[in-house]
Amino acid sequence: MIELNSLFIMNDNSWMNHFLKNSKFILRNIILLSVLFFLSCARESPEGLYTGEIKDWIHEVFEGKLVSSYEESSIKLILRQSPKGMIADMHFSHPKMNEIIRNGTWEVGDGERVIRFDDGKSPSQYYLIKRGVRYAFQSKEGLSNEDGSPILLMRNEGLSRKASYPLGLTFLDRGVARVEGAGANDILSGEWREVGGGVVVVAKLEPSKSANEKEEFLETYKYFLKWANEESQDLLLEKIVLMRPFLKDDGSKRQSWMSSLVFSDLPRLKPTGQ
Repeated sequence: MIELNSLFIMNDNSWMNHFLKNSKFILRNIILLSVLFFLSCARESPEGLYTGEIKDWIHEVFEGKLVSSYEESSIKLILRQSPKGMIADMHFSHPKMNEIIRNGTWEVGDGERVIRFDDGKSPSQYYLIKRGVRYAFQSKEGLSNEDGSPILLMRNEGLSRKASYPLGLTFLDRGVARVEGAGANDILSGEWREVGGGVVVVAKLEPSKSANEKEEFLETYKYFLKWANEESQDLLLEKIVLMRPFLKDDGSKRQSWMSSLVFSDLPRLKPTGQ
């Protein structure tokens, strides 16, 4: 009987020790979560000037193959950003033909790049669409290899070039924001707000003094940012969205065209203390 009671006492003590250990673990987690919640709530809103730089392609080279009649033709597509505009060059080489070179322009569309050639040849418009690490090269009429597979191009990293552009975002009282740099010639005015633990800045181009432009017809830039981490006051730029309205012949608004610049290596903006 004494041995049985001793066993019960030992089991009770073991259960009590297990309970106390678990209670300490639970209490510690509750305290930790409370501290993290307090820190997230206590984070100050962005204030003043944040500066950094973004990198964008100014010269891209894409290469691939077109297979037809059991023969391979090479395609080289070169896209440039220059003071003269957005320039596109396409080189097409067939083993039994002289190289064909077409010169045109390009622009960023909704999730794709649109390449246009005004040389009287068909197709006159192509699309470069990202497919993982490759890019599908398409046309309105349809473009594929002999077996029906899509034509895929790869960016030649060695021949392509990036450039750095300074960017400054100023956060003022009452949600007022200013944007400077990143290819813009003037300082843009707009607004900022905190959304979902991050920050969104919306700015519009200033209307031209020589043109009677309505505000709703101006280009709009949206900057999506997030905090670098819990301890840092740095902001990371996730993407820039550009919205530009199309106008009818009578000057009324038809629809908005949108393009996005998404960063794989997020630019870091640091507070300057100014």
